[in-house]
Amino acid sequence: MGKNENYKFILIIALAAVVGVFIGIVGSVFHMSIDFIVHSKAQWIKDWWMYDTSYMWIPYVVTSTIMIYIAIHSVRRFAPEAGGSGVQEIEGILEDKRKMRSIRVLFIKFFGGILSLGGGMVMGREGPTIQMGGALGHLVAKYTKLDNNDVKILISAGAGAGLAVAFNAPIAGMFFVLEEMRKQFRYTNASVHAVVVASLVSVIVLHMILGDYISIPVHYLPSPTTGELWIFVILGVLYGFFGYVFNILLIKFADLFIAIKGASFHIASIFIGAFVGFLLWIWPDSVGEGFGVIHQMLHGNFSLYIILLLLCARFFMTMLSYGTSAPGGIFAPMLALGTLFGLGFGIIINLMIPHYPVDSYIFAIVGMSALFSATVRAPLTGIMLILELTHSYTLVLPLIITSILASIVASMLGVRPIYTVLLERTMKIAKFGKIEPGEPDVNKYS
Repeated sequence: MGKNENYKFILIIALAAVVGVFIGIVGSVFHMSIDFIVHSKAQWIKDWWMYDTSYMWIPYVVTSTIMIYIAIHSVRRFAPEAGGSGVQEIEGILEDKRKMRSIRVLFIKFFGGILSLGGGMVMGREGPTIQMGGALGHLVAKYTKLDNNDVKILISAGAGAGLAVAFNAPIAGMFFVLEEMRKQFRYTNASVHAVVVASLVSVIVLHMILGDYISIPVHYLPSPTTGELWIFVILGVLYGFFGYVFNILLIKFADLFIAIKGASFHIASIFIGAFVGFLLWIWPDSVGEGFGVIHQMLHGNFSLYIILLLLCARFFMTMLSYGTSAPGGIFAPMLALGTLFGLGFGIIINLMIPHYPVDSYIFAIVGMSALFSATVRAPLTGIMLILELTHSYTLVLPLIITSILASIVASMLGVRPIYTVLLERTMKIAKFGKIEPGEPDVNKYS
């Protein structure tokens, strides 16, 4: 490595660390803001509502309607590229197919994400932090003399750090860029180091602000024996089919909503906001990011009926929420769905084979990674994400078996990575303006 190359390498690493600091701060504030709204909203309504409690649904509906409407409208009006998770936008930028409007994306994604998640939409905070991380990487790069390829390195590093800070999972953040963005990411010594440094620094900053914590603490679960691993083969196949259905319906819901224009758009946005607000009052577990549901499922004792009912409700609300293009990701909702599906599977197995020794909670934890792997088609990222979220390192073998099989089965069914499909859909909308219901499935486009 020559003197100039060595200087450039050090510069990129230093800038990646700066990006990590910025997304660590922004991601922590974003995290705290959402938690504050979610946890204080119900208490505020309870303290200030002066009427009959049977009408308490009214402030829930009103507040969620206003928050969600503003979030949806701000995206469509000011920054369409800030809608949804934004991962596909980062990939499009790395392929030189999309443009980065850093300031606008940061503003809309930050405040729109707080409003949509705080309003109760079934979306995750990781999508916004990934796109905001990429935007921060682009902003830092703008004030240097780096060439286009090096600018992309900082955008990639920021995206990885965004995932890392969202889930307190630095290794998953690294794997996400190296695996999910493998088609767009330019592998060099500097680029890999930049992603590692940005992810590491972002989580250190997160810990400095929020303290050390485990995102999904679970009790110790022993590793299944070799003779008990066969059941995870079946589970992996089932998750492959689940991922197939998830991806197809997610795109169809998004296509339906993007075709709504004019007054119908405003009416639909208000109706969805009101519906989410009503559910937030009458059945809070059916909406929201999903971490609360995961905690309950992994530490409670619920009937199969309740689990399946909640699975269906959250599945529908995930499709509806993401279809609106409000700012928010799909990782966290997928983790909740994977938990519910896995726990339901475990209960059914225990009913069919009463003495089968594998704990149902193991299926729930493994299921988080499996659904992620089937939809995103990034099994290494899914496995590391769940290991970092739960610290359940004894479950490495069932995690690998279920996740890789879910990804393989989804591939055999013709499912393409969800962000690849979303990027193609974005490019088609940018070219033709909209997608009408009944058009050919974008999954079929190559």
